[in-house]
Amino acid sequence: MKVITLTAEEKRQSGYSHVIEIINTDLNAAATAQTIDLVTSLTAGAIVTAAAMRLVTPFSGGAGSGLLLEVGWDLTAGTDDPDGFINDYEINLAGTEILAADGNGAAFATLRTGFAFQETGKITATFTATGANLSTLTAGKVAIFLSIFDLDDLL
Repeated sequence: MKVITLTAEEKRQSGYSHVIEIINTDLNAAATAQTIDLVTSLTAGAIVTAAAMRLVTPFSGGAGSGLLLEVGWDLTAGTDDPDGFINDYEINLAGTEILAADGNGAAFATLRTGFAFQETGKITATFTATGANLSTLTAGKVAIFLSIFDLDDLL
C-alpha cells in the first residue's frame, strides 16, 4: 500500500488531500475478506469531506467472481461504519467492475457533506471476494482518494 499526501496545488485543483494506492499483493489474506488501515490516528476535529475511487487495473487471477471495495471509519469507542465513505463498488475483472466512482456511503447521503471525528479513529478499506481467497489475486490496482483535514488547523 502506498499513501500519498498531495501538494497544496494538487489539493486546490482536485479537492482531495490523500491518494492511497492498493495493489493485489497488499491483499494477501488466505480468506475471502481483508481490512486494511488506510489512515490511522485521526483525532476529534478531523473531518473527511470527500471520497472517490479509481480502478487503475481491475483485480484478477483467481479471487473468484467478484471483489467488493468498502471504505469507512473505525472509532476507538464509538459506532464504526466500515462503508461510510465508499459502499460496495465491484473491482474484479470477472464481475461488472466500476472503473471510477465518487463516495456513496452514509457520510455523503441526503444532504451530508462528510464525517467529522468525535474521537480518535482511523479510516479503513475492506475487500470482500466471492469464490476464492484474496491471496490468489495476481493483478490489480485501485486508488482511493480522500479529502481529510483537521478543523483545529483553521482556528
